[in-house]
Amino acid sequence: MRKYLNTLRIILSIRNTININEILHGIRSIPFVGKYIGEEIYGIRIVKIIATILSVNMEIIKAFFLKLLMFAFLFLASGAASSFNDYSQKILYLYGLLFFWLIGVFLFNIFYISAETEYSVFYLGMDAKNYIIAQFLNRIINNVVGYVVFGIPTALLSGVEWYLALLIPVAGVGINTATLGAQMFVYAAGQAAGRKMNKRGIPVSIEGNIVVKVIIMFFIFVAAFALLPLIAYKEDIYPVIAAVLCLTAAANLPGIILIRKFPFNLYKTVLYSEKKRSESVKKAEKKRIDKSREVEISRTSAVRTGAKGFRYLNEMFIKRHTKILWGRLIFTILGTALSIAIISVFLYFEIKYCDDLSESVVRYVFSKHSGLFIMILFSINSGAYISHAMYANCDSSFLMFGFYRTPAALRTMFRLRMISVIKFNLIPAILISAFSVVALALTGGEDYFLQYLFTVMTIMIYMVLFSIRHLTLYYLLQPYASDFRIKSKVYFTLSFFIGFVCTVLIFIKIPAFVFAAAGLIITAIYVLIADFLVHKFAVKTFRLR
Repeated sequence: MRKYLNTLRIILSIRNTININEILHGIRSIPFVGKYIGEEIYGIRIVKIIATILSVNMEIIKAFFLKLLMFAFLFLASGAASSFNDYSQKILYLYGLLFFWLIGVFLFNIFYISAETEYSVFYLGMDAKNYIIAQFLNRIINNVVGYVVFGIPTALLSGVEWYLALLIPVAGVGINTATLGAQMFVYAAGQAAGRKMNKRGIPVSIEGNIVVKVIIMFFIFVAAFALLPLIAYKEDIYPVIAAVLCLTAAANLPGIILIRKFPFNLYKTVLYSEKKRSESVKKAEKKRIDKSREVEISRTSAVRTGAKGFRYLNEMFIKRHTKILWGRLIFTILGTALSIAIISVFLYFEIKYCDDLSESVVRYVFSKHSGLFIMILFSINSGAYISHAMYANCDSSFLMFGFYRTPAALRTMFRLRMISVIKFNLIPAILISAFSVVALALTGGEDYFLQYLFTVMTIMIYMVLFSIRHLTLYYLLQPYASDFRIKSKVYFTLSFFIGFVCTVLIFIKIPAFVFAAAGLIITAIYVLIADFLVHKFAVKTFRLR
């Protein structure tokens, strides 16, 4: 155990060094001020101490932020749902927890190749087994701490018995241990049977053992999710869910046995296979991007509106990229329509069985937690996708010409594109607006004068705001490198921060008229500032990298 802990210490040290260098590089990449910061920043002690503090905070956020969101959502959602139709909160809480674990099975991959893996195993020659076991211990420690700090308190507050609440961290570890052990067993069996290459000639990776995840998913589904009809009829399924929790906790034992039986010589083989798979995925993605540039552009579409100059250029871009842009839009519309259909089924049963429609869950969320609309709009907005297409299929070529990089030209194109992006995001926003008004009307009408109007205004205003947000960051940061991948750390940081704010707004009770008024002011100010910044600074920031 001591050698694994020592390996973990070295890994965390390497990770911290990588984070510090990325932070300092990100500071030097900040628009407007970064060019005045020299390479001497890497040797300034106080700056490195601050970067270390930021690095530690980043690791803490990555380790526990999603767990905090998961347990907060489980507690709040189960509490809200249990206040209607006499559902038991503890059943809904544990039921939801099993659902999140089911998702976690597909996301779990301890052999993932990162920058620290490259440095540790392939460059520094660290023992592959020690590396993987140390990483697994790190994951287990993070899970236990997260489940103890966030899981047990929320479970107790939800009414779960103390002995089952204490079992949650053990079961949370069990789902990962069982998944890893089963993956290792199947992979070792495949290697022994000679299955070392896939059809494309790439070494078989452990992540390719999708059959293992399907089997685990099947058992969880049969044991818990097949009980959904019983929940609908308010049957007592608590003993069954408790039994599933106990079985998941007991899965630690066979999982650990399978991990210990994994052949020592296969650890580096697995990492090498994952590295080849990762390289193959990157090549496929680059090929997909190149293909979208060369094939999906319509060469025959013409602009027939009589537009001239930059307006003609913008309309020609829209016309010739109809397949790319509308393909994305149709996908978004279908996803929105499917979500509306699912909520509509839930709303139908509420209308049919609720004695007091004012207590409808859908009504409560739509009328009291309008922040949900903001998070939805943030998630489905196509601004980032359209900006990527603009760079890959237009700007990466036009930025080589001087006339295209003048302040007046950049501002004109920014304004024209702003209108175009808003138009593409308009249809999903209209669908959400229409459904929200219908849902409120069917569950009791308006709580206050012009509630329907304020609800629609909230959705439309924030749709405009999020559409412009992507385009503004695109012009002021230009986050794409020559291979069309996002390289800007500032872009990632700002996107994460905005996403975090949108997530928090879901849980705050704010009526639609407040969101509408605030959104109108924020959007108006944002448009004016964005237009000024693009005209003033884009000539320096909007360039090829």
